[in-house]
Amino acid sequence: MKNKLTRKLILYFSLTLLLFSLVIGLAFSTLFSRQTVTIHTEEMTRRATVIADTLNDYFTEQEETTNDSSSSMHGMMGSNSSMKMGMGYSSFLKFMDQLAMDDIWIVDENADTITVGHGMHTKEYNELPDNARDVIRKVYTGKTTTSDAFSNFIGEPTVTVGAPIKNNTGDVLAVVLLHSAISTVQKEESQGYLLLLVSILMAWIIGLLLSILLSKKFIAPINKMSHFTEDLVVEKYDESLDIHTKDEMGQLGEKLTILKNRLAEAKFQRENREQAQKNFLSTISHELRTPVTVIRGSLESLNDGLINQPEKIKQYHQQLLTESIVLERLINDLLELSRLENPEFTIAMEPVSINDILSDSLRSLRLKAAEKEQQLLLENSLKHPVIVNGDYGRIRQLFVILIENAIKFSPKKATITVQSTLEKEHLVIRVHNPDSYISPKEQKEIFQRFHQVHSKKQLDGTGLGLAIAKEIADRHHFGLNVRSDKKTGTTFYVMIPIKQD
Repeated sequence: MKNKLTRKLILYFSLTLLLFSLVIGLAFSTLFSRQTVTIHTEEMTRRATVIADTLNDYFTEQEETTNDSSSSMHGMMGSNSSMKMGMGYSSFLKFMDQLAMDDIWIVDENADTITVGHGMHTKEYNELPDNARDVIRKVYTGKTTTSDAFSNFIGEPTVTVGAPIKNNTGDVLAVVLLHSAISTVQKEESQGYLLLLVSILMAWIIGLLLSILLSKKFIAPINKMSHFTEDLVVEKYDESLDIHTKDEMGQLGEKLTILKNRLAEAKFQRENREQAQKNFLSTISHELRTPVTVIRGSLESLNDGLINQPEKIKQYHQQLLTESIVLERLINDLLELSRLENPEFTIAMEPVSINDILSDSLRSLRLKAAEKEQQLLLENSLKHPVIVNGDYGRIRQLFVILIENAIKFSPKKATITVQSTLEKEHLVIRVHNPDSYISPKEQKEIFQRFHQVHSKKQLDGTGLGLAIAKEIADRHHFGLNVRSDKKTGTTFYVMIPIKQD
């Protein structure tokens, strides 16, 4: 409960449930009140109809035994003696009174009382309101009618139902009036409201408990992600995030896991880059110091006159030239690599032919291969020239580095093959040297700066060539990889994405 978000969720859920309960309560009270009155009125109508149907035979029999020349039905039934028509009729009315369960009055067309039941109200009708007489008049048309016209007459809100008493020919002889006080209905409504209040209270309590449980369940993955991100802030990437829900929380957890992996990779690369920078400074210091030391020593010897033989002086001059060439090449390679690694350095992109670049690269290296009596073969399986966007000079430099490496690490009279094939959506260029081998460990490090393959022979080079080739490939979105084994030799792969027509 100390979590603010948990408290907010519980509060919002409780307020929503309370508001929902109030709306339901108001709707229920309105509908229940109307429905209660409706049901009560329908029940009174049914009872009034049953009583009227039961009295039909009795009034028909009385009508048949009455002399046609006697006074009207009103005169006969309106006297005091007519209200007490024997013990049988009294017992029958008592039964009808119990059946009615409310005030039962029987009146004639003129609203004169024929019989009053044993309900709460026993006064006879005198000076009835006009709307009450309208009710009796409607019943005499043969319709069962409901009204509240007698409320003021009786002295309290009342629902009245009138049903016609008919003879065999369908003529209306009298009217059965049932009166029921609204207070009776209100008692039923009060019970319903009490039941509704208890139900809402119980639902709110249960809802509150459920909201606490659901809120804690909902907050649990958020708490996990919070602790997880706290570890990410302090660069702790060992812990994993276990959220296995298939919803937005699960998706967020997956993204945080991806973020953790990328941060861990970035940290690893940063640490490696820092170490690489240290190694780079150490290596470049060594690489620069060696030719500078040789040049300085040779110049000091010549300057001090320690070397005076013409042949020795010529040898020193040759050594100075060689070391200056090495130093110049190292500086140029460093500048080239620095430019390629700079994101702000742009290279010209234009349509170039890969076929022409390969031919040009091989042609420029044939003399160097001839010095070792090596043979350069170009196996081109492409029927048409392949055009890609790139910098002609940089791409040519990439292949020159790969082919020159193959020449350097191949023995005399070796055959170096450059093969180009079309595979799916890539043009694959293979530079194959069958007589060299690179260990799996060195294959992972071969494109790093100043990395040189361990060899029994002392080979010249700065160790920056393949690093430059890798940067050129990355700038052109080419793939550059190496595979090597003792049986087939070493192959460098350049994968160039192309759009096929």
